[in-house]
Order: sequence, then C-alpha cells, then structure tokens
Amino acid sequence: MKLNNKGWGTTEMLLLSGGLLIALLVAVFFISKLYGSFENSVANRQYVDLENKLEDAAKEYVRKENISVENELRISATTLKDKNYLNSLSDNEGNSCSGYVNVFNSNGTKYYSAFISCPKYETANY
Repeated sequence: MKLNNKGWGTTEMLLLSGGLLIALLVAVFFISKLYGSFENSVANRQYVDLENKLEDAAKEYVRKENISVENELRISATTLKDKNYLNSLSDNEGNSCSGYVNVFNSNGTKYYSAFISCPKYETANY
C-alpha cells in the first residue's frame, strides 16, 4: 500500500494562514470597540450620577410636597434648587448644568425620567 506523504502544500498553508489572519483582525477590531465603550461609560458615569441625583430630588419633592400627578408633570432643576431639594447641578469640572425631570403617572405608579444638559454632555431627547 502506497501512502501520500506530501503533507501540507503551499496553497493549503497560505489559505490557512490567511484565514487565521482575518480572524485575528476581526478579534482585534471587536476588542478595541469593547475597550472604547468602557472608556466612554466611565467618562459618562458622572453624568449618569447627576441624572440620578436630579431624579432622587424630584422623588423627594413630589413625596414631601404631596404633589398630585394626573398624567405628566415636568419639574425643573431650578425649582428643586429653589425649594432646597437640590444643592447644585454641576459636573466634575465645575460646569453648571441645567435639567428637568418628567414624572409620569401610569395606573397609580409614578415613573421618573431625568434629563440634563451640560457643556460636554446632554441626555438623549433633552
């Protein structure tokens, strides 16, 4: 019995190497996108914290002032500052931000959505 002892040929080796190279490039692309999104999320974390702070102040304002929300209510950050429910609304660089909170009443449950506008960030649909 005669065996084929030719092994890998140049064509097969080039095809395999090319396929591995393409897979490596795709992996590098997705890894760079992943780390890029982590950097953006860390940078925007301060603004998410500001939105949460504004939302918490609005919840306390509605609860303590016994405000009735029929359908929708918009509470500005200025109102919350004037009523002493919010100290300040500024980013880590000291830039002043503006904002508001939409309060929706759905079947007796209140839902809060905070929106802020800062020099380097703005909540979607502000």
